Amino acid sequence: MKKKEPTKGRRPASGKGKRAVILNVAILVVSLVLITVGGTLVYADHLLGRIQFETDPVQSSTPDNSGVTSFDNMGNSKYVVNGLYHDDKILNVLLMGVDDYQANDKGRSDSMLMVSLDRRHEKLKMTSFMRDMYVSIPGHQANKLTVAYSIGGPALTVQTIENGFGVDIDRYVLISNDSFNKIIDRLGGVTVEITSAEARLINTYSGESSSKRLTGGLQHMTGRQAHYYSRIRDIGNDYERTLRQRKVLQAIIDEFKTSDLGTINGILYDVLPLVTTNMTKNEILSLATNSLTYLNYPTSQNRIPVDGTFDDQSIPGVGSSLVVNFQKNHEKLVEFIYEENLGSSDSSQGSSFESR
Repeated sequence: MKKKEPTKGRRPASGKGKRAVILNVAILVVSLVLITVGGTLVYADHLLGRIQFETDPVQSSTPDNSGVTSFDNMGNSKYVVNGLYHDDKILNVLLMGVDDYQANDKGRSDSMLMVSLDRRHEKLKMTSFMRDMYVSIPGHQANKLTVAYSIGGPALTVQTIENGFGVDIDRYVLISNDSFNKIIDRLGGVTVEITSAEARLINTYSGESSSKRLTGGLQHMTGRQAHYYSRIRDIGNDYERTLRQRKVLQAIIDEFKTSDLGTINGILYDVLPLVTTNMTKNEILSLATNSLTYLNYPTSQNRIPVDGTFDDQSIPGVGSSLVVNFQKNHEKLVEFIYEENLGSSDSSQGSSFESR
């Protein structure tokens, strides 16, 4: 009987050979992951390079030993320093929309809305600051809050709000009017409940084509329409105007939750050159990494001054202004952002807190 010859070109796999194959596959997979991650980081750095970064005196408060009031079980501190409430687990970012003015004119902050990322209670909170509040502007005569920006830009606006209401504003973001429209159009529009009177003004003055006319009710708006809606002054008062701004921001957040990566990438590429901030690249990357978690936090809304804590008065040389009880508004703001009850406010005073 002839011996069966081994098949040419084939060799029984040894344990050593199997390990080599597995090792080669593992190296290939790791290499692909590193290439992908490296490419992502390079592109992320390219996107961040389109932002206008600023360095100024607006920084998070640094506590001394006397300012620390408590620590949580992760070592994050909650403290009051120089009269400002701060919590390491809460990030307060002031968003400022600026009026369109000519070159070399700072303009005025048309809208001031603080977004509080509350990682302690896992909530996203929005607080509007009304532009016509009569406030002390550090180093200058008292005036309306909106004037602080025209005098000293975002840094003075932040300092004015901190001094008046006693909460630490960690960072600011300036958003031009152009970016507002581009964000919404890139998202495919936003859906907001509007009145018939608001719809008539939007149809007349937003600059949108007549083929996109709106009516009262739940309406899907373009960037131009939503932008004009958020700035309406001819219906109601500035309280309603700040509510419209918060409704539009909420609608943008809702749209982001369901947007695909391509849409978000397009928004970032177009809009980032129109954004100015004193946040750092690392801070933005950290927020972006966890954005899916943060965007799904429940949101709540607030307005300063709250109901029952101010009077409408005409101030000589300034005009119609809101004269505010700062102590009560400080207490209400601390309660809203930090969920701490300071206890001295009259509970019968109205509140503008709106949960969602």
